[in-house]
Formats: sequence, structure tokens, C-alpha cells
Amino acid sequence: MSSFFRKAISLFVILDEKDATAKNAQQSVAPEPVAAQPASKPKATPQPAPMSDADLSKFEKHFERLFEQANLPGPDYFEFWKTMDTLEAHISDEEARMKAVFASLKIQGLSKPILIESAGKYKETILQDKANFESVVQKKSEAEIAGRRDLIQKLQQESEAKTQQIEQLKKEIAAAIQQIESLNQEIAGEQGKIEAAQRGYLAACTAMVSKIDSDVERFHQIIE
Repeated sequence: MSSFFRKAISLFVILDEKDATAKNAQQSVAPEPVAAQPASKPKATPQPAPMSDADLSKFEKHFERLFEQANLPGPDYFEFWKTMDTLEAHISDEEARMKAVFASLKIQGLSKPILIESAGKYKETILQDKANFESVVQKKSEAEIAGRRDLIQKLQQESEAKTQQIEQLKKEIAAAIQQIESLNQEIAGEQGKIEAAQRGYLAACTAMVSKIDSDVERFHQIIE
């Protein structure tokens, strides 16, 4: 038998595929065909959220504890639904069960105004719990997510700066390569000039030495 909390939560959740398959296998009554449903304007309702059976049980226990902590002496909305859950196996029709439960709790002091007013108080309790939960989530987000986002932004800025540095280094490398090529051309030109001068000088030296040797030889022949 499902508790009031599980039934309430189940209205807005979708069990995981494995859990849903197991649940469908246990159902003995097929759902009514869509074609047999009367046409009506769809209402805006929250989209069902996927949830495992373990998570469903966890939230079921959470809200049960929440109601128990907020419960006041005497029968109210909480006792009404606990009794409804207890009698479900004996009275399947919910409307008949509501009337029977109310009649039994009325003897203990429950009235329709108390039932409705206490339902509002439990609603306020849930909304306050929701506010507390969202506050915790916000703080956790600021502590664990915001810091990581700041780090991401810092890394992105550093990455952009390093990318600019790389582009600047590429330009400097390209300029250096161009300068190296220019210097190599200048070296080749100067080397050519030096080699040409060296060849000319050596030729002149050879000629002068040959002339001197020739003159000395003639001196030996002609001058006595």
C-alpha cells in the first residue's frame, strides 16, 4: 500500500525505465484507451520529473518527518490522511473512505474547518522547507559552482592572453626568419666579393713572383 506522501509525489514524477517496467508488470488493470477519454482543454501542469524508486522513497520519508515535526495535538490533516492510508485496503472507494475517516475523527474533535486550516499549515510548512532547501542549494552553488566558474573565466583569460602571446611570437619568429634569409643573402654577397678579391690578389701575386723570377733569371744571363 502506498502512503499519502508517495501517492502525492508520484503525481509529478516519472520512475526510471527499470522501475517503471517493474511497476507496469505488476498492474493487472489496463488503462482506459485514449479514444474513450472525453475531449477537454489541457491544463498547464508541471512537467513530470524522472526519479528512481530510491529517490521517491527518500523524499517520501523526508516529508513524513516534516509533517511529524509540524504535527499538533489532536486530529488534523495529517492524521486524516494516515487513517486514509490505513483504511485503503478495506475501503477502496476514496470518497467513501474520506467520509468514513472524517466521521471517525470527528468524534476525536476534527471538524471541516480544522481539516482545511491544518492542510494550509502543512502547505506553509512545505513551502518553508522549500525556501530553506533553495537557500542551501544557492549557498552550495555559490561555494562550489561559482568558484569553478571564476576559475573557468580566469583560465579563459589566461588562454586568450597566451594565444595573443603565441601570435606575437609567431610574428617575431617570422620576422627573425626573414632577417636570417636577408643576412644569409648579404653573407653570400660579401663572401663572393671576398673570394673574387682573393682570386684577383693571388693571381696578381703569382704574376709578380713569376715576373721577379723571370727578371732574376735574365739578370744572371745578361748582366756580367
